[in-house]
This record gives sequence, structure tokens and C-alpha cells, in this order.
Amino acid sequence: MQKRIVVLGGVGFIGTHLCLRLLDEGHEVFCVDVRDAANSPLLRNVLQHPAFRYVHHNITNTFGIRCERIYNLTSPSMVRYNKALPVDTLKVSILGSINALDTARAEHARVLFASSGALYGTARNAPPESMPDDSTHHILCEGKRAAEALHRAYHAEYGTDTRIARIYNTYGSGADMMDQRVVMKMIVAALQNRDIHVNGNGDQLRTFCWVEDIVDGLVRLMEAPPTETTRTYAFGSNHEVAIRALAEKIVALTGSRSQIVHDKARTDDARRRMPDITAAQRELGWQPRTPLLEGLRRTIAYAEQTLTEKQYTGITWAEMN
Repeated sequence: MQKRIVVLGGVGFIGTHLCLRLLDEGHEVFCVDVRDAANSPLLRNVLQHPAFRYVHHNITNTFGIRCERIYNLTSPSMVRYNKALPVDTLKVSILGSINALDTARAEHARVLFASSGALYGTARNAPPESMPDDSTHHILCEGKRAAEALHRAYHAEYGTDTRIARIYNTYGSGADMMDQRVVMKMIVAALQNRDIHVNGNGDQLRTFCWVEDIVDGLVRLMEAPPTETTRTYAFGSNHEVAIRALAEKIVALTGSRSQIVHDKARTDDARRRMPDITAAQRELGWQPRTPLLEGLRRTIAYAEQTLTEKQYTGITWAEMN
């Protein structure tokens, strides 16, 4: 059955894949973003789709769209932006969530908030003195933490149907070539035969999930039956790889001449960050299906073509590494 679905941050990395998935399922999709959908290599082919609507809007301002579902994927997340605009970063998480929740409440719509897998990992693993109040990670985490609390509060006080997805490292086609996420950053450096920089000795363990697997998890969570409390699940890969090993795989797959360079270790860099996806597997029937090597090959092919054509897309969601 066709639904009217709003995707906030729909021109972003995960948002573009979600819009395409929802269109394929026959839904009417309202893609809301501050960036032009025409600049997205993945969305430009659906701009004339009869069920696709692009809305240029900043969700720190109120909005109203008649709908049945709202996916809130918005977050200004590129490091160079966050350091310069900490207030805007917090506004997007807090004011943006309030505006999305008020719309959901008015329309009796269901709302899913894309939170961060780093929320209860990075800060906890770092000594207090290494996490200043104005650090990028601190600002991102506090904004997401407040947004999660708002979704639970609206559920408890107003009965709004809210869901929370804590997303871990995500990669794949459609990402910006200037993306600060580790996979795309390494792939672009390798394709250009530039040094690949690794913090510390590179033995930090991470997981990397293919973007379409993440989107599948979001859709499953959105369509799961309502519960008495806000449904909250972690989404990410359960296959760990060391950062140094990831760089070596990318160099090998690209045939690059890049050298792996070890920089000073970051004090706020978690030794290990792996999602517990047990609940999503048990209750949603979800699990990542794309092996890392297969996903890396697809991402490399996308990056090669994009660099050649000089087509770039913006980011909305990013997992800090």
C-alpha cells in the first residue's frame, strides 16, 4: 500500500539510498534537504519521477507535510563544518528533531530518528581531559543524545510513535568524494596514489556496513509494530577489521602506489567499536548481508567513475571514526 513518506536529509548519503528504496516500493517520497537534489548523482535520475517530491528546507525551521512516515536522517556531520559551526550542529539535532516530532504529532505519523553508534562509545572510552566541551565528537554526541531523549519524551507524553536507529560505520556508492568517513577517504587517496593516513598503529577495531543493508534495517524498524516504549536498535556490521588492515585491503584492491602513514594517535579514538545487533536480528529479522570485500569493490568502482566524471554529492549523515 502506497504511503506518503518524508525523508529529512534525503540528499545525503544514506538518505539518497533510502529515497530510491522507497520509490521502488511504490511510495510517494518527499525528499527534504538544504542541498539541491539535482546535484546528487543518485537522485538526478528520479527528479521527474511522478512519486518524487524535492523540498528545499532547513529543518531547524518549522514545516508541515501531510505524511504517514518521517525518516529524520539530518545531521551536519563533515568535520570541517562541525568545528566551525557547533551551534548549527546542535540546532539540527535538537530543533530539527522538535520540528520533525511536531509534524509527526500533528499528522499522526510515525517518525524514525537516525542516531549515532558512537553515542555511548567514543566519550566513554576517552579520558575526560581529552574530550573538551567544544570538541567535534562531544558536540555531535550531545546533540544526538538530546534528540534521542526528545523522541522518548514525545512518545511518553504525547503518544507519538517514535523509533531510534543507532547507525555505525556505513560506506558504499553515493558517498561524497570529500567524505571524511574512513572508507571513502582511504579509497580516494588510494585511487590518487596519495598517502593513506592512519591514527596511531592502526590496530583500532571497526566494523563497516554496506549502505543498502543499513537502509534495509531502517525500513524494517519503521514498519515494525508499535511498542509501549520507543524502539531502539543498533545497525552496523558484525565483522571487525583493524584500520591498518582496511587500508591494506584498499591498496591491494585498487592496485595503488599509496603508502600507509601512521600519524599521532588520537586521545578520543575508541580502541574498539562494534554494534550489538542481537535485538535487530531477533526482533526485526535484520542482519548485514554484503561482505566487506564485495562492498569495497563496488565502492571503488563508484569512486573511480565519479572522480573521472567529477560528479559529487553532499553528505547528511556521517559516522565519526
